[in-house]
Amino acid sequence: MIKMTLFLILLFSDSHAKTFYQDHARGWHWYEKLPIPEEPKPQEKDRKKPLTPGEKMKAYREELENRLAQAWINPTSQNVSRYQEMQQDMMNRSQTFSQTWMKNVFSNAGLDHTLIAPVNQKAVHVYLDQQKEEKQQVIQSLSQSHGLFFFYASNCSYCHQFAPIVKFFADQYGWEVLAISLDGGPIDLFPNAVPDNGLASQWNVTALPSLFAVNPEKEDVIQVAQGMTSIDEMENRIMVLTRGNK
Repeated sequence: MIKMTLFLILLFSDSHAKTFYQDHARGWHWYEKLPIPEEPKPQEKDRKKPLTPGEKMKAYREELENRLAQAWINPTSQNVSRYQEMQQDMMNRSQTFSQTWMKNVFSNAGLDHTLIAPVNQKAVHVYLDQQKEEKQQVIQSLSQSHGLFFFYASNCSYCHQFAPIVKFFADQYGWEVLAISLDGGPIDLFPNAVPDNGLASQWNVTALPSLFAVNPEKEDVIQVAQGMTSIDEMENRIMVLTRGNK
């Protein structure tokens, strides 16, 4: 029994001694620290995507509104200061944006709107003269495809006051005018006026005087005036309403 015990002790000692000498670089293996397991890396889907510029701007506005609301509901010095600080930051950003905008305009003629619509006083006069000349040419050319239908009543004082304006416009631009009387009575300057045959109701004439620009070929009917108006207003309305309908 003693021999067996000694044999086991020697066997055990020899086994560990051999392990130590064969792998002496590691030392006693039962004394080694166990490796710390690495934390699992977050899954790709768990990672937050960076905010887009639009999302950042939205978040900025929301934070500014929240600070304002907090300062208004509970106007402590701290709450008001937090809002003032962010508002100042917003103003600084706006100023930087504005300065960069102007630098781009000054360095790129294609972005300078003042070259199209100048603000210099002398340049403005030249620009307005050019605009007026172009407008007159366009309205003159429209006389080839359009005519004016002038609705009036002989007992309408506004109609009699408006008739010379219509006549002057027609003579200046070469437009033909068909005067239509709703009560069958005459009007100065338009001796060839005709009585209404139901056209006023069809075109929903509800106020006098009324003036329409008509393109018979395309059957385009555009109301130019309802009530008295000036020649300038007539010109502008015809330019806008007939654009693309020539």
